[in-house]
Amino acid sequence: MTTTPFPTFAKHFVLKGIGQFSLGLALMAGGSIAIAAEEKAKEPSPTTAQTAKPAIVPAAPSIATPVSKNPAAPVAAAKPSSNSDQDMAEALVKKISKSSGDIVLRSSDLPPPYQDPKAQAKPEVKVEKKAEVKPKEPPKPDPIVIIVKEEPAPPPPPPPPEIPWTYADGPGGPKNWASLRKENQLCDAGKMQSPINIITDNTVKGNLSPIVFEYQPLLLSLVDNGRSVEVSGRTNNNIVLNEKKYRLVAIHFHKPSEEAFNGERAEMSAHLMHEHYDGSKVIVAVLMGTSPRLFDGVPEKKWWNNAPQDNPLFQIILSHVPLVRNQVASPRNVAINPLQLLPEDRTYYTYMGSLTEPPCTEGVTWIIMKTPLLVTPQQIHSFGQIHNNNVRPLQPQGDRIVKEIR
Repeated sequence: MTTTPFPTFAKHFVLKGIGQFSLGLALMAGGSIAIAAEEKAKEPSPTTAQTAKPAIVPAAPSIATPVSKNPAAPVAAAKPSSNSDQDMAEALVKKISKSSGDIVLRSSDLPPPYQDPKAQAKPEVKVEKKAEVKPKEPPKPDPIVIIVKEEPAPPPPPPPPEIPWTYADGPGGPKNWASLRKENQLCDAGKMQSPINIITDNTVKGNLSPIVFEYQPLLLSLVDNGRSVEVSGRTNNNIVLNEKKYRLVAIHFHKPSEEAFNGERAEMSAHLMHEHYDGSKVIVAVLMGTSPRLFDGVPEKKWWNNAPQDNPLFQIILSHVPLVRNQVASPRNVAINPLQLLPEDRTYYTYMGSLTEPPCTEGVTWIIMKTPLLVTPQQIHSFGQIHNNNVRPLQPQGDRIVKEIR
């Protein structure tokens, strides 16, 4: 009778699965018992049987898992074997060695069923979920700053030089006064501009208040401003008109006269400018000439037939005109009395007008003496060497009234 080695049977048992374990165990037990009985009859002695045991059980490459002495006691905490054939063989060897009769192999004699390491439940490992950390954004590179060295902006071009006003024709002449500065708008738009042509037959005669001249001698101070020779006034030199006092501000001269009578201008005129503290202005105009017959209507007097003489005050002014324009001359201990520029007859014409130079301010009261101041032809000529034709063109009279004192 040919017997199959035990290890091969054990391998077959494992491959069939645990579900067929009971059936395979019964068959194995029957076959193993028969084989064991036959081998026992042939053995001459127990010593020989013990020597033959190693031929039946193949050598185990590793130490078998120990089995409890009590076959009925359950195996606790048995570690799964890494070789199921070896475990089965060792269990049978132990059973055969202990038994002298029939060998009964129970399921309790076997180690716990072999478990495939792959089938073992993996221990549950709790993995704490860490808070999701967003990856840090890579730092943004610093912006590239390109420093451009700015050259300083060139200075703005200087404003065009202011054109000075003048009496002569040209960019600064009377026709362009209004365009030179904003303050000069009245030079074109004004309705009460001066000077005007006075028609003696169209004046209104009335009982006008006489002018009270409160002039006193003052130290001479004068300047040639490029448009006329101007003498500075001083305090305590006033006029009273209609119970209102005006201070003498300045005296300047024109050649020919700016005022015209019946279309004719006198050879010269002197303007004595006065101002009240409220800003109102009065200009006293004195005609100057070498002949008393300046215009019709002026009565002829005997002394006018005499040869004219130098006017002493006007001669002092001519003698001290500065050699350089816009340079003030204040000669030491030289005094003048403005009364010497007034005629003996102080009757006058009056009307409302303006300044005859920019800004052409209106609301100026004009007082024009009817009687001229006599001077010599040499004095007229001398002044003409300094300034000539320094007058503004005549302006429309419009609906203004010119009054004449009786």
